[in-house]
Amino acid sequence: MSQTNATRASRTRRRTWTIRIAAALLFLTPPFVVPRLWCGRGADAFYDGQLDAVRPLAEGVATWVSDGIGQSDFDTGNSCFDGEWHFGTYQMAALGLLQVIAAHPETRERYLPLVEKCVDRLLEPEIRAFDTSAWGNDAMSTLDSGQGHCAYLGYLNIVLCAYRKVSGQSKYDDPNDRITAALVRRLGQAPQGIIETYPDEAYPVDNCAAIASIAFYDRVTGADHSELVGQLVRQLGEAHTDPQSGLLYQAVDHLTGEKYDKPRASGTALGAYFMSFGDMDLSRRMYAALRRSCAARLAGFAAIREYPPGTKSGQGDIDSGPVVLGLSFSGTGFTLATARINKDRELYKGLYRLGCLVGAPINRARRRTFVCGGPLGNSIMLAMLTAGGIP
Repeated sequence: MSQTNATRASRTRRRTWTIRIAAALLFLTPPFVVPRLWCGRGADAFYDGQLDAVRPLAEGVATWVSDGIGQSDFDTGNSCFDGEWHFGTYQMAALGLLQVIAAHPETRERYLPLVEKCVDRLLEPEIRAFDTSAWGNDAMSTLDSGQGHCAYLGYLNIVLCAYRKVSGQSKYDDPNDRITAALVRRLGQAPQGIIETYPDEAYPVDNCAAIASIAFYDRVTGADHSELVGQLVRQLGEAHTDPQSGLLYQAVDHLTGEKYDKPRASGTALGAYFMSFGDMDLSRRMYAALRRSCAARLAGFAAIREYPPGTKSGQGDIDSGPVVLGLSFSGTGFTLATARINKDRELYKGLYRLGCLVGAPINRARRRTFVCGGPLGNSIMLAMLTAGGIP
């Protein structure tokens, strides 16, 4: 073959391989780029808190609240869990709407009455029946003499403090004052710095809400429980946190501190959100641990692993949701909040994309609804996506 022919053949082979590579890229790129672009629509607008992005989701949650949510809307197969989800829907809806009001005061007239409807429901005996059944006594009737009830009282108290801060009104000051006093007394007497959610069941994440609510109460009212809060925060960050991963242990013995469950992302992520209302330093450390130990990324999407490296993975439970390939539904959703609070746009957008891929949001009649989320999932997404709005 002459040199000219050889050169031509070489060029032909190069062109052929160039075409093959380009064709392969065109074939392989859409499965990664198209979902990433489609699911990422609106991520920056949510991160920046733009009202045009936030309002449709807030309106979707407002519709759930206006229509009323009953325990029959949930079917976990366990009446206690159904009750928790019923309670949690109103709790997260209230926080999400309050965060929207704080960031956009022009929405106050529209959303504050709905927040009050949420709080009124949260204070009704029907909503806390799951907690009353577990304890054999009513949380609100035994504030001066009882024990435990950590999740119901802590989660509710966060909402009462947020309402007091954002609204500037005194409608719920009495239960806020009484619950805070009860939590101060119970946590102050707790040998391990945590109290029970249910008899003989103590969860550090629930205590994050209770402890943060005391610090939040101080910020709103001018009271001073800083010595107690500082002690409790130290115990959370040391005794009830895995020293290697930085994640909270999911369950511990409230008397001895013995660990009943592994360090996990779902509890740590929700705890970090709650602690942002009370102690930002601990909240930031928890977020840094999630990012370092549990964040997974692929093609613009991001997720949170339920268990840190080196820990045998479980199948998930009512707290984490299904654990698929080690990834946590709840951990991923809850980390959205602290990604925004910690100004981590990149991770926020990756988590947002996965939330849209799994949740299948639709826009209809100026409302946005995550089809796969139901009332609880949509309320959580509103609270997580708008986190950090309450100063």
